[in-house]
Parts: sequence; C-alpha cells; structure tokens
Amino acid sequence: DAAQDERVEKHVMRIRGKVREMTAMLNEFLSLERIEQGLVVCQPVEIDVVHLCIELIEELRALTKSGQTINFDHLGDERVVTLDRQMLSNVITNLVTNAVKYSPEGKRITLHTTIVNGHLRIITSDEGIGIPAEDQHHLFELFFRGSNATTIQGTGLGLNLVKRYLDIMNGTIDFTSRPGHTVFNVELPQNLST
Repeated sequence: DAAQDERVEKHVMRIRGKVREMTAMLNEFLSLERIEQGLVVCQPVEIDVVHLCIELIEELRALTKSGQTINFDHLGDERVVTLDRQMLSNVITNLVTNAVKYSPEGKRITLHTTIVNGHLRIITSDEGIGIPAEDQHHLFELFFRGSNATTIQGTGLGLNLVKRYLDIMNGTIDFTSRPGHTVFNVELPQNLST
C-alpha cells in the first residue's frame, strides 16, 4: 500500500544518505594519505568558476535539510581561472557541505565568487550553529572537531584538507563566526602557473 511504499522510500533515502556520508569520510582519509605521501600533483587547467559552482551546487542540494537553500552568485564579468579543478572542487564542496551540516532546517547558505586584481575570492556564509570562540584557533588542525558538533557526523579532516589544498595552490583561508552567522573567505591566485 501507499503508506508502506512511503516508509520503504524513507528508509532507502536514509540509507543513501548514510552511504554518502561514509563515502565522503573514506574519501577524506584517502585524500589525506595521498597528500602526506606527496602523491598529489597540482594540475592547473582553465576553469569557468560559474559553471563549476553551479555544477557542484546541483550535487550538494541533495544533502540539504528541509527548507535549506543554497544560493550562488558571481560578481563581475571575468569568470575564468587556471587552477587545479579537483582541489578547487574539494575546497568549495567542503565549505558548502559544512555550512549545510552545521545549519538547522530552513536556513540559507550562500556561496559567492568574484575575481579581483588577479585573485579569485570564494566566500561561503551560513546561519548555522557557529564555531565556539575557544575552538576557533584549532579549526584547521587534523582531526579537530568543534565542541558543539558532537551529534553531527564528521571526521575532523575536512578543513584540514581544505587548508592543505589551498597551501598547494598558494591560497589562503580565514573566517569569522558567531552563533547564527559564519563566513569563510578563501583567496586564490586567478592563474596558477604549471
């Protein structure tokens, strides 16, 4: 009957979600290992930032909670960069995924990109639980997890990987956070020479 179908559908969705979480975690461990073994080679290619972000957001919308929205905007006409596509994708995916994960239902997540003076800026903002002040200076450390993130699944690897990818591409990251408002600000050279 319809009610049973709906229950089965809910279970399948939950299982799919868990599989996605486990796959993401496994990928984080494997990525870290590859970086530590020096196996990660930076391969800059031309990328249309707008296309890339739209593509990633389409995938990431599957992770959103009820009523959450992911908004994207790009400022300016210039939209092509020369960076490592996989690393750049990982940085954006990680920041947006965190925003989704640490925000309650019905909240808005924003991804903003712009290219200014030869630099790509990527800004993510959310209306989530925030990062406790006492945790902030540990945020990019290996396996570190915020003291308010105990019930939320994660490895404590994500932001450490983001930092490592940005180091490889000569990028920087900083953030500001309080409950209800967290902003991550990434800056990268527009064109990384091969």
